[in-house]
Amino acid sequence: MFVFILILLLIAAIAGILGAVLKAALVIILAIILAFVILVGGTFWYLRFRLNRFVKQMDRRHQRGYPTHGSKGPQLPPD
Repeated sequence: MFVFILILLLIAAIAGILGAVLKAALVIILAIILAFVILVGGTFWYLRFRLNRFVKQMDRRHQRGYPTHGSKGPQLPPD
């Protein structure tokens, strides 16, 4: 594969279009990097959003207020 790319670059250099080929390759590489950065950023944002929503849901589920049920609290001994 590497040899094939080198042969294509030599042919482009002989034809005088090496600059255009390198510019096109640079555009393609930068587009791939940009897409990767956008996907990683979007995934990070989505996971953070879901985690925050899960934490809020668990907090709501475990906050019941005082007293809970079945007891009136600590019993004091009679005087």
